[in-house]
Amino acid sequence: MPSDLVNQFKAESLSARKLFSNAKKMIPSATDIAAAAISQALSDRLTDREYLKSNFSDLVSDIQIAAYNAYLSHERKACGEVLGQLIDEQLQAGVSASVKHAVTDRFFTLDRFFLSLTQSRRVRAGKAFEAVVTALFDALGYPHTPQPVIGESQPDYVLPSIEHYENFSTDCLIFTCKRTLRERWRQVVTEGMAGQAFFLATIDEGLSKPELKRMQLRNVIVVVPKAIKDRHYSNTLNVIGFEAFFEHHLDPAMARWTANGAI
Repeated sequence: MPSDLVNQFKAESLSARKLFSNAKKMIPSATDIAAAAISQALSDRLTDREYLKSNFSDLVSDIQIAAYNAYLSHERKACGEVLGQLIDEQLQAGVSASVKHAVTDRFFTLDRFFLSLTQSRRVRAGKAFEAVVTALFDALGYPHTPQPVIGESQPDYVLPSIEHYENFSTDCLIFTCKRTLRERWRQVVTEGMAGQAFFLATIDEGLSKPELKRMQLRNVIVVVPKAIKDRHYSNTLNVIGFEAFFEHHLDPAMARWTANGAI
């Protein structure tokens, strides 16, 4: 690449970062988008614990889709505005005779902008899923410490508390959310974690049998909406539905923690 083109690429990469920063400021956070989707879906049922527990799988699936669609709507509006301004500036400056030339002249800016947008979209989708699960989880009132630092890892929460984990780690449950897992589950499951089990909530439908076996060997239980469990992992023991997580793991643990004074 000629040196002048390299310099142009660098300059436009910087412009793309500024452009993306402007668009990002106009898009609500994943947490706010998830909260709005939850409020719209549940209204006054957010305090109905039995309803939340018995319909948790459907709620997670439906609300995270609604949250993602809401994000796309905000993204389209924000990005359309900043990109429209960019093209208008090119045309008004007389640099380009047409929209086609304006796009060609600022190709590197657009290329870098859309790369940042794609990366951000993946992150925000993951955060929206995490926010939905966490908000519903919080609504059920189970005691937990959010974002605890455990060894080299930081799961979304440990139940019933980090204090009880430090006193009796194998009596605790460790829970975190990842919209997709693949190899990334290794990032949050480290050798230093000594919980009774590590629960990973996801909507990932493409986990392979060898990968699930590796998770099982590390005492990882994958928690998914019931429909995904039935459709993709019906015979996989370390994949369970959200309702099974409450019935067979969390509620018995609550009884145990109450009995031993942990809560």
